[in-house]
Amino acid sequence: MFSQAARFRRDTTDRLLNLFSLWGYREIILPSFEYLDAISPGIDPGLLTKLYLMQDRGSGQVLVLRPDATAQIARLTTQSFRDHQLPLRFCYSTSVFRDENHPASLHRELQQTGLELLGDSSVAADAEILELCLSGTKIFPLKNPLLVLSHAGFQEAILRLWTTDPSALRELRPVFHSRNPDRMLSMLPMPRKNSAKFISRMMEGTYSVRDARSELNSLRSEEGSALSEDLNRFLSLLESIDQSPHGKSIRVDFALTPPGPYYSGMFFQVYGEESPTHLASGGRYDRLGKSFGHEIPAVGFAYHITHIEEAIRKREMPQEKPVLVLACYRPDEYVAVEKFAQALRLEECPVMTAPDPSTMSGASLSPSEILSEHREIAAIVFFDPLKKQWALIGRKKTIRTASTLSEISAAILSGEIR
Repeated sequence: MFSQAARFRRDTTDRLLNLFSLWGYREIILPSFEYLDAISPGIDPGLLTKLYLMQDRGSGQVLVLRPDATAQIARLTTQSFRDHQLPLRFCYSTSVFRDENHPASLHRELQQTGLELLGDSSVAADAEILELCLSGTKIFPLKNPLLVLSHAGFQEAILRLWTTDPSALRELRPVFHSRNPDRMLSMLPMPRKNSAKFISRMMEGTYSVRDARSELNSLRSEEGSALSEDLNRFLSLLESIDQSPHGKSIRVDFALTPPGPYYSGMFFQVYGEESPTHLASGGRYDRLGKSFGHEIPAVGFAYHITHIEEAIRKREMPQEKPVLVLACYRPDEYVAVEKFAQALRLEECPVMTAPDPSTMSGASLSPSEILSEHREIAAIVFFDPLKKQWALIGRKKTIRTASTLSEISAAILSGEIR
């Protein structure tokens, strides 16, 4: 990753973590390796074939390179913080490693920045996660971000209206998520008239928050007793976000596929105009802690930074204003130029020193050529032996010529290169 992209990642990550800290989230640094036996109970079965494994030389046990941040936080929380007062709020920025059988390296190492809220099962916690996720999209920024919301518990409750048989449910779920209402209704043993109409509408597309509330209220009048807990929880969440500033950026997709088997409540994906791939995802995963021996309510999300960077690069990475000064020196000017650079750095002005190109072998680059190839450089300082003066060359013009470096320094600190 080169200069501009690296600085974009550093800047956006710092700003995201700062946003999270304003809500009380503490940064956590996750280990790069885990023992496979320790972490595997919390890994989505779909990831098990994509793990990078190796043997620990000391213990002989199998190590896995971090495939998922959420599972690590769940393990650490259930084993290290189980006796602490809850709720706990953690945030992170890290890489996850997965063998996607793709030649591009970015599909093996994926950068994520996210957060987890543990120990709070309330609808308010769900709403906090949605609020934070959409607030953070302004930092990148994503064009017209859209959050697509669903509810795993409600989906399961709907399917259980017709059957509680585990094998029948396994057959129904993929048909439901594939949005094939005719096939779905043909598999239901005794479809109820009103509920059958609703389940068909659920598979048709997405709804505004207000329209989704109307659909759920209609269903509650028909099947309220069977769906009360999950339906009421979903309705409460929709009522909360319908009144928030981000309500218009949310669509409800009743048939959206959950991102993993541990999701028990609301879950979501975030899209932008720049990419057909979702750029953030998350939800409530109350069942995950039980995999590590201690059930803890949990909800969170992650921005898929690698995919966001790829999407933004397609429309052109936001340009940063160049501030770096390149100070060039001839052999007998090295000490003076270094002192000049150190003095500016003490004033928090970025300075890079390098040999004067005219003194080096090969084709010599002019100041204008150097500036055109290096977008981060705002100006070049060098000694002109013909005029016997120091010159400060900017992107559009010669900013200042002077007989001493101190005069050049004063011009830079006064803001003349900006």
